[in-house]
Amino acid sequence: MRMNKLVVLGMLVATLVLGGAVLATAAGVSSSASANVSFTIPAWISLTVTSGGSVSFASITGPGTYASSADTNLRVISTTAWTLSDQIVWTSSTLPLGANGVTQSTLTASLARAYTGPGTWGLQNVAVKYTLTLSDSGLANLPAGDYKLVVQYTATTND
Repeated sequence: MRMNKLVVLGMLVATLVLGGAVLATAAGVSSSASANVSFTIPAWISLTVTSGGSVSFASITGPGTYASSADTNLRVISTTAWTLSDQIVWTSSTLPLGANGVTQSTLTASLARAYTGPGTWGLQNVAVKYTLTLSDSGLANLPAGDYKLVVQYTATTND
């Protein structure tokens, strides 16, 4: 019986030694696996005014072309190509007493907005330069007083 215990004990020690050797040789071995990860980024766009939310002109003293005192700077973030458009929002604008539809048509044709900056995806900064060009007849369509026009900008994805 004692011999059986010694044999069992010897086998146990041999198993531990061999197991340790197997673990020692397995430490430098690696295994890897991969997974496919997919997602979709839809067409997305954001438009903000970063500066120049209030722009003015010097006093209009007669027919001619006038440049604004500052530019409006816009920031566009988009995942695709885009186009910028604008319009005067007459319901939010303030015109002097006596202004009418002819006044609005004259101002629409006379207030030019020129954009600088690309319409490509990513983060883009766009400067808007304003000029007001009034002819004799155009100026005659504008009653004296203060004008406060609200120009709304819209960035639209091309997709």
